[in-house]
Amino acid sequence: MKRMIRFARVGSQLVVGAALLGLAAPVSTCTGPQHPAAPRTPHTAESYVRPYTADFGYGCNMGYYGSGWNDEQLASAISRAGGQTIRVTLPEQFLAKWEWQARRAAFRHHTTNLGLRELVCFVGEPSAEHRDKTVYPGCREPSKLFANLYEPIWLPDSTVNPCNYYAAYIYRLTQTYGKHIRFWEVVNEPDFITNVSNKEWLDRAPNPAETTNTLAPIYHYIRTLRITWEVVKKYCPEDYVTPGGLGYAEYLDALLRFTDNPQGGAVTAQYPARGGAYFDVVDYHVYPSYYLRRRNLLHTGFNYQRNSDNAAAQLLRHKARFEAVLRKHGFNGETYPEKHFIITETNISRRTAEWRYSSDEMQRNFGIKALVAAQKNGIRQVHFYSVAEAADAPPEPSGVSSADEFKLMGMYENMNRDLPGREKLTQLGQGFKTTAGLLAGWRYDAARTAALQLPDEVEGAAFRRADQYQYVLWAKTQLDQQETATARYSFPPEWRVAAIERRAWDAGSSEVSTRLPGREVLLDGAPAFFTLLEPTGLQLAAAPRPARPRK
Repeated sequence: MKRMIRFARVGSQLVVGAALLGLAAPVSTCTGPQHPAAPRTPHTAESYVRPYTADFGYGCNMGYYGSGWNDEQLASAISRAGGQTIRVTLPEQFLAKWEWQARRAAFRHHTTNLGLRELVCFVGEPSAEHRDKTVYPGCREPSKLFANLYEPIWLPDSTVNPCNYYAAYIYRLTQTYGKHIRFWEVVNEPDFITNVSNKEWLDRAPNPAETTNTLAPIYHYIRTLRITWEVVKKYCPEDYVTPGGLGYAEYLDALLRFTDNPQGGAVTAQYPARGGAYFDVVDYHVYPSYYLRRRNLLHTGFNYQRNSDNAAAQLLRHKARFEAVLRKHGFNGETYPEKHFIITETNISRRTAEWRYSSDEMQRNFGIKALVAAQKNGIRQVHFYSVAEAADAPPEPSGVSSADEFKLMGMYENMNRDLPGREKLTQLGQGFKTTAGLLAGWRYDAARTAALQLPDEVEGAAFRRADQYQYVLWAKTQLDQQETATARYSFPPEWRVAAIERRAWDAGSSEVSTRLPGREVLLDGAPAFFTLLEPTGLQLAAAPRPARPRK
């Protein structure tokens, strides 16, 4: 088996862990035998998943930087870069120290002043007073979950039981910040592991010591999902609940096999539903650079394909593995409702680290291609990690250490160096700004994309708003460590085309476009944006001219 690196954030620190897992394992490795589906549990995600009708979310993670940056300024920077949503956190330990109203002004700024919408908030991290003090077998410290999880969630009068600390915490969040939040992430990366194999999770429950972000039985984590579901769905019924950024299909499989019964996760009258009943969204994290090589057939080395198209495709390979597990357990739209998908952490560095090649160009192209691929494949939001870099990037082609790799993932250059008002967009940030600026509010159109009849060497998509269309196209990058690719493409001959308006990846900053005659375009490895101009009017579909007043 091959080694995969997994990351998590603890406070402002980035922690590196390793797990033995096939880097490009086929989906079948996580499917296993089909389990008979239980009857649908009413008022859960086994019986109903609310349709998601909001536009695609161009999102970004917040961060922690010096030089005077606060959350309001970071959110404003994301908004200026084209972001429509952000991922935030409200840990109980923070609120217990700084008071429950401490973030209200910031959240009002995010949603009212900036117009950010559909926010993702990961919850958890109990205060010292409310943390479970139990040290579970194999662990060296107490659980990181809340105490009193198995106190009744509700009192006889249908109010939240204050003795159930986690339920009371979620209730207070709904009352204080609920109107700003759409997705409730339960614990950041509950399946984070270090230096162990997780293949056994397909046949047994994860051991508490294996999941270092919970250090508790998985049944207790499922209990937190259940509590979150019941409280959020009562007080914020239009919101969604999700595990907080999964990395492994094996963990999802375990969530769908067990209940919140502390006695081995068995189904009983008191614990009637398995974990899949208590979330309607699968939120996952993926850092593609760690998957861009495969063992050769002789197992004597690796075959590498380190380019932006393969990196963007890894987002979909991850999704396919999770979907296979969901289908195995009946979440297929027939036995149980299908679940929505979001990605709340992804990126590649813009410098090479160890064998993981990268560059400004590769990172920028990956970012745009990931946003397009996500919308083509039904992913509702993508949040890049992170708003800004945390170190200065050396000149290309210099590389960096693995410790600095994540410090070069950001929409902006080093914010530990640059003061507010002096921030500088990276190429990734410019590409994000262009994509969000041109496509926000437009919907992916599968039929129009199929009508493009793209050849094998071309990738892209059509987006629609009312009766107008925009197109994002590029030549596929297929070589290792190469972003160079070329292809010619001609729009269908039956379409009325007099000219084409082309915008490059940096058009959101440069505000430059080029008008091309005819219907043929020359593409390269960098995505470009196209609007077709019809013979009459010759006006941009994306920005129609105002109608002339009648005489």
